[in-house]
Order: sequence, then C-alpha cells, then structure tokens
Amino acid sequence: MSAALEQKLKRLRLGWVAQSFEAQNAESLKEKHSYLDFLERLVDGELTARDNKGLMKRIKQACFPLPKTLEEFDWNFQPKLDVKLVKTLASCDFVDAKENVIFVGQPGTGKTHMAIGLGMKAVQKGLHVRFTTIQDLAAELKAAMADETIEDVIENYVAPDLVILDELGFTPLDRLLADAFYRIVASRYERSSTIITSNKGFESWAEDFPDAVIASAVLDRLVHHAHLVPIVGESFRMKDHMAKGQKGAKTKKNGRTRHKGK
Repeated sequence: MSAALEQKLKRLRLGWVAQSFEAQNAESLKEKHSYLDFLERLVDGELTARDNKGLMKRIKQACFPLPKTLEEFDWNFQPKLDVKLVKTLASCDFVDAKENVIFVGQPGTGKTHMAIGLGMKAVQKGLHVRFTTIQDLAAELKAAMADETIEDVIENYVAPDLVILDELGFTPLDRLLADAFYRIVASRYERSSTIITSNKGFESWAEDFPDAVIASAVLDRLVHHAHLVPIVGESFRMKDHMAKGQKGAKTKKNGRTRHKGK
C-alpha cells in the first residue's frame, strides 16, 4: 500500500511528502495527532522543502563567487563604516524602491563581501539576483559577439530584480563594454536596483570610460536614488597577511631560542 501511495504522491510532485509520510504517520500515531494535524505537518514539510529548493536554485542563478553573508562580516575591523546603513539595507527595501547601492573603498576593505551579503538577503526574500565582476562581464560580452548573442547577455543583466556589478575601476572599459554597461544601467534606471562596488571615487570614474560623456551618463543614472557606502579603512587581506607574517616570525624566534638553549 505504501509503495502505491508513494508513486501517487510523486505523480502529484509531492516529493517531500512521498519520502516522509511513513515516518510522519508513525510519529502522529505515537503522539495521537488528529488527522488534520497529521495533514498539516505533511503540508508544512512539503512547503519548507520547496522553499529550500527554490532558495538553492536562486543562489545558483545569482552566480555568487562565494556565498558570503552579512552575519560573517567583521564590523569591528572597519570602525568608520556606517554599519547602521548597511544593516538597514539588509531589509532589501531599497530593491522594492528601485534604488541603487554604491560601495566605494580601497581593495580588500569588504566591498564585495557586503555586496554579496545584500544579494544573499535579496535571494532569501525570493528576489532574482545576478552577480558579476566587470572583468567577467567584459569576457562574456566579447564571447557573445562571436555568436551574435550580445543582446541576450545584456538582457540577462537587465531582467533581474537586483544586479551586482563588482570591481568597477580595476579595468579600463573599451567601447564595447562601456556601451553595454551604459545600456544595462540605463535600462535598469528607476525600474530595478543595482549594486556597484568600486575602488575609485566618482570623480575618477571617467578615467575608466572611453569618453567623459558615457561616464557622466552612467554616473548620473547610478547616483540618482542611490545609497553611497564609503569604506575608509584597512584591507582585510593585508590584515591576514600581516597576522601570518607575525605568526611566522614568532615561530622562527621561538625556534632560535630553543636552539640556543640546547
């Protein structure tokens, strides 16, 4: 009987129920649950399983390089950071309001971590998110030129609820990338939200565009309705590197001390 019921549940695409109904039935008999309680527990389990499956699918579609969270961020290491603002943005109300977020700071200060952390919050709320670095976007666009799918690539970055464009300022933009970048920003303007991370202040953005007109047009659309999060602090990577260096120096010193004692 259970095998036949399992097949029927699978036909109805109730995968979690098909796997769990026997165990839940045994528990409900033991605890003397009512029929309605038994049914509700099965339904709740199926809904939770589907929510988790949907979350994993959205995380995969977002193309995050690493699944970083805001809870993992070391707020104490950046004392000048507006922590209240970042934690307010974690509500993702800025996505509902079609607003942008711009993180500006030197390499290693946590821009990408916080951008991904906000992206993870958005994914958890059921929003469609897409992450890419400017360098990867450039490579994707150049590859798309060969098979004439560049319009599809641009649409992939126009459609999501939230797009994260990481590392603006590390690589000068050629005409192709600058034009595509502008089209993405312009198409999303006041329709959806974009997060930008950059190691350069606004006054220096023109240096990375082929001409000042495109730079000005991009900046104008990004900054309007935007939350600016400047980060003035040390590099997390340099901190780790120095900590390893100090540990190594201490180990060597202790080794010499023991050798001298012998």
